[in-house]
Amino acid sequence: MRDNFMKIIAILKYLRLSLKRPNLDFNSRFKIQKIVFLSKVLGIDLYPIFSIYVHGPYSHALAIDYYKNPELVEHLTTDFELTDTEKSILNNLKEKVLDHYLAEEYEAELLEAISTIIYFKTDNPSLSNDDIFLKVKQLKPFLKEWMIVIANNISKQLLFKSEYLTDEIKKEIQLWDKIE
Repeated sequence: MRDNFMKIIAILKYLRLSLKRPNLDFNSRFKIQKIVFLSKVLGIDLYPIFSIYVHGPYSHALAIDYYKNPELVEHLTTDFELTDTEKSILNNLKEKVLDHYLAEEYEAELLEAISTIIYFKTDNPSLSNDDIFLKVKQLKPFLKEWMIVIANNISKQLLFKSEYLTDEIKKEIQLWDKIE
């Protein structure tokens, strides 16, 4: 087991994810893969290397660890303490993705669409939104177009860096907010 697998357990515990017991079912494993990928991309230092697979980003190393340690995952057993920065990242992820109104009915599709879009955006930042839309639609024809568009918007929110919000942009946003 890799040292920071306990950090992954702490992430799942912090997010209060409900995982199917006994043994991890497909949906639980799927959710773990997507949450860990998004956590890593958003800035939490984690070991898994992800590649694009059938249902979006997938880490073989992560799969090995949760298959070898199902009891830790099933019971979310860890003493690992997340930093305030890591908790802030997870709060943002929870707010923008897990608590999104679509997650109640379409959680798997939303997680798959967002994680796939972010994988493509981080793998090739020069891709346009149209190119990403086409790649996702081609790779995942079962995803509805509206889901891809919403997931792309959420991915932009997740990847937005506050340091890009200059005083000039803040003033412009304030002007737009005053328009009735």
